Amino acid sequence: MKITLGPGAIVAAAFIGPGTIATAAAAGASSGMTLLWAILLSVVATLVLQELSVRSALATNRDLAALIRLLGEREWWGGMLALLVLCAIGVGNAAYQSGNLSGAGLGLSAVLPVPFAYAVIASGMVSASLILLDRYRVLERVLVILVVLMACLFIGLAVFCMPELLAMHHALILAPDASNTLTLVLALIGTTVVPYNLFLHATAARRRWLGVPLAQAIQEARTEATLAIALGGIMTVAVMVVATVVLQGESEGPILERLMIAIDHRLPGVGTWVVGGGLFAAGLTSAIAAPIAAGWTVCGVMGWSTDGQSRPFKVVALSVLGAGLTFALLIPRPDVLIIAAQATNAVLLPLIAGILLIVANSALVPAPYRNRRVQNSVAASVVLLVVILGL
Repeated sequence: MKITLGPGAIVAAAFIGPGTIATAAAAGASSGMTLLWAILLSVVATLVLQELSVRSALATNRDLAALIRLLGEREWWGGMLALLVLCAIGVGNAAYQSGNLSGAGLGLSAVLPVPFAYAVIASGMVSASLILLDRYRVLERVLVILVVLMACLFIGLAVFCMPELLAMHHALILAPDASNTLTLVLALIGTTVVPYNLFLHATAARRRWLGVPLAQAIQEARTEATLAIALGGIMTVAVMVVATVVLQGESEGPILERLMIAIDHRLPGVGTWVVGGGLFAAGLTSAIAAPIAAGWTVCGVMGWSTDGQSRPFKVVALSVLGAGLTFALLIPRPDVLIIAAQATNAVLLPLIAGILLIVANSALVPAPYRNRRVQNSVAASVVLLVVILGL
């Protein structure tokens, strides 16, 4: 079986955004490698929920948003369910988008002599161009290339820092900051298990494996997603490793700026380019993915066409992009926007994860592809985890 990065890489590109880099760097700076388990847990949770979403979409040949609409179509609560999803993804993605564009602008302005505001506008224009281009294969390849670029930059930095990490005293590598540990655990999980990725992955996989025999499509989608999401987890660990080495004991100033300065001290003239370039790639991939996910979700829930050339899709996607761009330009501190965008995840994730579990067990999904007892136990544990996260 030939394995190529595709829809799974889009998911990895979406969750490895500025928020993930900032959160992993903050965890490494304050707690060393103590919270490595939280990253591993979040990757497992992501794999479980994404598999539910993709299996349901491929088995029914319907997008996840359309399945949710059908789930409540003849029920009194159907309208409320649709409204909740619209608010969760539409409004939530606008919040994410502001953090994505701020992160991309911060990275671009670090490596080029461009003012932050102009860098944000340029990132927004690139995102809008790729969305309006409406060439799924082109978009997929752009995101895969950016994911590979991020992997090379951050994993390369981690390899560079590894000898110093191994030489550090054990107490420094595992030095938890008790006052901040719970917040960082929640942030690491919340920045990896992203609600809109469930809709994004379902639609992207359905389009990618259209016409392929169902059993083969599901197997290939699982394998490809596992590879891509695991790569995203490794990149998150790499950021934590780098921060553990270069930021131990430093607490003044925004975390992303501190990370760039610290790396530049070890790699003069190169560190800012490496971190800034990685941050720009992370912000841009998420800035492209969030509006597309919002367009597919809102149109699917409303029963409108999800085609990239349709007017409803363009209106929704560009509205989310425009809202994110506006907030990114109006709020002067990018780190505040990035962290605030991650905080919205704690509210949205339990709702979407619970609905997904109901869909995967409903009559909408053919019986052979519904959840079995073991799958329900694992998925219910993940949903319970994200409910606790939301609380």
